[in-house]
Amino acid sequence: MKKILLISVLCLAIIACGKKEETQQEATQATETTQGQSTEVPNPFIEAKNLEEASKIAGFTLSVPANYEDYKKQTIQAIENDMIEVIYLEEESGYEGLRIRKAVGTDDISGDYNEYKEENVVKVGELEVTEKGNDGNISVASWTDGTYSYAIDTDRAELNAEDITNLIANIK
Repeated sequence: MKKILLISVLCLAIIACGKKEETQQEATQATETTQGQSTEVPNPFIEAKNLEEASKIAGFTLSVPANYEDYKKQTIQAIENDMIEVIYLEEESGYEGLRIRKAVGTDDISGDYNEYKEENVVKVGELEVTEKGNDGNISVASWTDGTYSYAIDTDRAELNAEDITNLIANIK
């Protein structure tokens, strides 16, 4: 009786191990299939040598300051018939300070979906600018002139209301 019980337990153990191995193989195949099918969204931005080249790609012009405080290097890129983006970088470290965008339409183009403690709509000249940030520092500002949308989005740069007003005055 003990031998029969022992043989039965061994048979069940062998069957269970076989099922476990089949399950692992199926899971591995499913993972490989999923990974093989995954695709990355292509980067729509085209790097430009200067704002003139970016304007040709986007189909409209953008005028921005050549630099901002310690951020003296620019990376300029555009999306065909849609947007121009200028990224201001520190020359030595390459750290991003801020980016300025302009696009066709009136949607928020900041790309910043974080939640902030402070959100204010302020008048800058004739424009209504939405400013978002924390503790008096503005992390994102966005506005529209009715034809184009604009955004200033900071990374390392610290901007206050006066800084934003001065930047907006120099963005066309």
